[in-house]
Amino acid sequence: MVSKGKLDRIRALDVNHTANLTEASLLKFIRQRGRLIEGLAVAGKPRLAEQFFVNVIPLMKRIKYASYYFPLCYTI
Repeated sequence: MVSKGKLDRIRALDVNHTANLTEASLLKFIRQRGRLIEGLAVAGKPRLAEQFFVNVIPLMKRIKYASYYFPLCYTI
């Protein structure tokens, strides 16, 4: 989809409960398209580290809405 230009005008990204999406691939996508994203929802991905958000937020210059929820306890 990215190579075909289908995400050139993306405004929001919802990756809630996407088990096969890795932190590295999400970071790569946001590095490429982050300047366009106004909303990001990442609930259900408890393994995303604080460092991920430290790296990602500055890349999203237009961010207006961010939704994330991580349970206090989870099993590995």
